[in-house]
Amino acid sequence: MSSSRRSKFEIWAEVLEYCLRHKRTQTWLLRETRLKTSAIKNALHFLLSRNLIEQMMDDDHIKYQTTDRGKEVLKKFYIIVNDYFELD
Repeated sequence: MSSSRRSKFEIWAEVLEYCLRHKRTQTWLLRETRLKTSAIKNALHFLLSRNLIEQMMDDDHIKYQTTDRGKEVLKKFYIIVNDYFELD
């Protein structure tokens, strides 16, 4: 029986992926990830503190975008998942 809960690594990767090509608001990320407010805030804080995403003002809204460092981490994450875990 598999769990539908995501690990923190999966959540971080999902946020990095969503913020890769477009700047995203916290509200947009909440809606798309279906996480609780506290969980998305924790994920954003973690990613910001590691310079994996950046926070910016855009049209009077705070938005987030994946940094070059975040892109590299996301790429390495997918390599590890593909190399070491069998996906059905």
